[in-house]
Amino acid sequence: MFKIAICDDEATSLQLNKMLTEQIMKEEGISYEICTFDDIGQMADILSKPGQQFDCLLSDILSTGMNGIEAAERLRDFGEQLDIIFISMTSDYALDGYRVRALRYLKKPVDKELLKEALLLSYRNRKQKDGLAINCEGKFYNIDYKDIIFCESQAREVEFTLQDKKLTAHMKISDLELMLPEKQFFRCHRSYIVNLSQVENIERYQATMRNGVLIPISQQQYTELKNRLSGQAF
Repeated sequence: MFKIAICDDEATSLQLNKMLTEQIMKEEGISYEICTFDDIGQMADILSKPGQQFDCLLSDILSTGMNGIEAAERLRDFGEQLDIIFISMTSDYALDGYRVRALRYLKKPVDKELLKEALLLSYRNRKQKDGLAINCEGKFYNIDYKDIIFCESQAREVEFTLQDKKLTAHMKISDLELMLPEKQFFRCHRSYIVNLSQVENIERYQATMRNGVLIPISQQQYTELKNRLSGQAF
């Protein structure tokens, strides 16, 4: 699922960009989800929370109270790695867009072909960097980060509990911790790494995952995990 956030404080532009994006995704046969925002500050608040997993942001660069560059800087401060496509009536902010590593800078009114090029580039980039390749009993598997519920260390191996199956790889959990995106995963115990978006609720000292499995939380990590999950709806 390719998740796209679209932000514009002009209702007409917001609906147009949403319509064009939907057309492109359907024409390309890409499974997608779109969330729209008319307030860029609210959007930044939501996208910077733990567990949010948007792949691409399509945003007007100017908005009341906070412009797109300021919002992007805020998201980058949180380590957010989503692709950003800026849209504007002016090219005045183009150089600032490079500073926050914007993928594209498009002029209003949006040209559908240029938007398509930008969205497909983001989609291809995401497919390449949104997962993990592991060797399981001599076979290589490409695992989407979003499919990982939790990982458990078992001696010199790590068992991956996925949405539809389990896989075991010969590796150290400490090495895996460095490979997984910090924004999305948390090592709550010396033997466990959890996907923050898959945590249903926590209590002292265990987490209930969305598949019903209980995961231990070390005393040292409990407060940090609680802080990381603050703002999420259980």
